[in-house]
Parts: sequence; structure tokens; C-alpha cells
Amino acid sequence: MRPLLAVLLLLPALGFSQTLTLQVTGASSSVTGSGSTTTSTFARNATSCGNTVRGNWVGTGLTTACTTLQVWLTVGTCGSVPSTTNTPSDVVVYTAQVGTLAAGLTTDTFSFSFNTLPGFSTPTDGGVGVNCGDVVDFTNLLCAAVQLRDATNACTGTIAQATPVTMRYDNVPPDPPVVNVTPLDSKLSVSLAASGTGNTASDIQSFQLQIAPEPLDGGTPNYTFVGGTISVNNPNVTISNLVNGENYWLQGYSVDEASNVSGPSTPPSVGQPVVSYGFYANYLNSGGQPAGGCGDTAGGAPSALAVLSVLLLAVARRRG
Repeated sequence: MRPLLAVLLLLPALGFSQTLTLQVTGASSSVTGSGSTTTSTFARNATSCGNTVRGNWVGTGLTTACTTLQVWLTVGTCGSVPSTTNTPSDVVVYTAQVGTLAAGLTTDTFSFSFNTLPGFSTPTDGGVGVNCGDVVDFTNLLCAAVQLRDATNACTGTIAQATPVTMRYDNVPPDPPVVNVTPLDSKLSVSLAASGTGNTASDIQSFQLQIAPEPLDGGTPNYTFVGGTISVNNPNVTISNLVNGENYWLQGYSVDEASNVSGPSTPPSVGQPVVSYGFYANYLNSGGQPAGGCGDTAGGAPSALAVLSVLLLAVARRRG
């Protein structure tokens, strides 16, 4: 089951409400500007070349239509009707006849193969075309429009035109992420961030992470994936049950909106969990005297006053 996107096409009222909703399976949407315009993107890579793109429309108040309702793909911009001058040519994927709209047709389905995008067509000038499988990134638009009659019944009324859906073929892997490692007690805290510029970074939807003990004598690292699918909105992972003092290699991968996976981040980041001894160990490491030391004037009891003084000082600093 693919997710469903509804792209709303608003038709100005001609005495009553007229709306047309174009639904495309598998598109992601974002709101731009003041929020009155909705754009959407259907992004896929080469693994989807032979897949069928499915959609449907739902309309109200379209009985005054005086032209066919068309849904089409274009390499150019969406007009009121498919272009007859674009190269490659526009591809019409659906037509609803005037008679069926006048009779009250309010919904219907359409479908087309992803590899029929006009961006895959071979140019008529003999140049090299784009084949599904090529490592390229291009966009076409999915358009829809229909014209209604005006108040005098003339076919010069409102042209209902869809906000385009961007059909994107993206078979270009993104850049690997930046991997930062913080050592903890028996753990490593890892954060990932997109690298690259422009669309390369903005396309990233998630990350993957793998870890391996540092191989001995130049052997092959035995990587395993950890953390599952790591959201770009919360790109932090804590890896537990590690051995303090041991080196671990970590590699990250970026995944873009078309499901392309980057190569691994190289060279691998290295992390080493460290023992945390707590406050008393830190006190000793900073020059404090252990129980029975030279600061023990009683000769056998621990220097409680010295320890208490340090504790009070630490609390005072924290409160300050």
C-alpha cells in the first residue's frame, strides 16, 4: 500500500461551487507561500521504472464543462491544455469527455507507467535521450485542467487548472553524512548530519548507521546496522553494551526522497567507550587524598573533612 496525496484544484464559483481534487498515489506534499498553494513531489529512482502510477479525481459542479477534462505529463509548464510544441511531446494520461461530465460524472481513476515520463523520451534532433536506469535527476510535471461555460453558456468561462504535481526521476545517490561520535561508559553517542549543498542536502530524508569492532591485524570489519531508520529530524543514536577501551568503527549512509542510498561515510569514524568512575574517582584524579593518606591526621580514619569540603564546594559551584 502506497501513501496517498490529495492535491486540491480550486475552480472559481460560477453560480455554485465547483471543485476538482486530483489524487496521486505515492506523492509527498509541502505547503508554500501563504499556504494557499499546495505543491507535491512524486520522487522515484530506477527501481520504479516499470511501476504503475495510479490516481483518481473527484469533482463537484463540473456539469458546465465545455472541454474535456485532461490529465497529462509535460517537460514544460502546465497550461490550460497539453502543449503541441514541447519536445519531447506532452503525454496525456486521462481524458473525461464533455458529455460524461455533463451527465454528472464526479469521480474516475487514471494510471500510467512511470517510464512513460516524457523526460525519458529520445530527442527528435538525434541527440542522446535519457533511459530509465541512467544516473540522472530530472523533473516533469503532472497537469490537469478543464474549461467551464460562462453565465451566457459560452465556452469562454473559467479554466480550472491544477497546481502541478512534480514527477521526479532521481537516480543520483546523495552524499554520505557527517558522523560525530561521543564516548560514554560502555556506550557511544552518535549524531549524523547531511553533507553536500543545495538539493543534495535538502533531499535527505533519513540515515542509516553501522558499527564494527576495530579489526585486528588489518582484517575485514564485521559491520552490523544499528538504530534502524534514523530520522533526519532526530539524527541521534546511542549504542549500548559496548566494551570500554575498545575501538569501534562507525559508518553512516544518507537516504534521499527517491530512496537512493549513499555510499558509506569514509574513512570510518572511530569511537572508544570510556569508564566513568564517578565523583570520588575524579576527586582522586584531581589530587585529593585517598583514605589513610598523608592528609589523614587521625592515622587510620579517612579524611572526611577534606571530602566534605570538596563536596560542598562542588554543590556551591553548581548552584552558582
